[in-house]
Amino acid sequence: MTPPAHAARTRTCSLWLEHGIVIGRFHDGAEVSADDARENLAVTATLTSGVRHPVLVDLRPVRAQSAEARALFAGPAATAVCTAVALVTDSPLSRVLGNFFLGFNRPETPARLFGDVDAATAWLQAFRASP
Repeated sequence: MTPPAHAARTRTCSLWLEHGIVIGRFHDGAEVSADDARENLAVTATLTSGVRHPVLVDLRPVRAQSAEARALFAGPAATAVCTAVALVTDSPLSRVLGNFFLGFNRPETPARLFGDVDAATAWLQAFRASP
């Protein structure tokens, strides 16, 4: 999944809106702090003009994510911008990060792990806003 030229870029992530779904792809080797999580959530809110959307997060390139970042991604700030979260993983490390997020932080919105982007996108379709 390659970010398009119009994607918003933060220190750790590229974010864009595609067919009613926010796509977040972390940069290779990203180490995500609480400040990074705040920045990514703020950019998401800007992309969606404050309207909640489903979010697909590509965790595959992430090297590490702090407990504080995971808590922010699972809490009220994330709920304010997303209706559901699909986490794409394909390695033991990204599965561990995804399971930590789901198991320990208990996101306030529906969230699932997926092995591929197509399955994640299909699941998120049910959470898109009606036109």
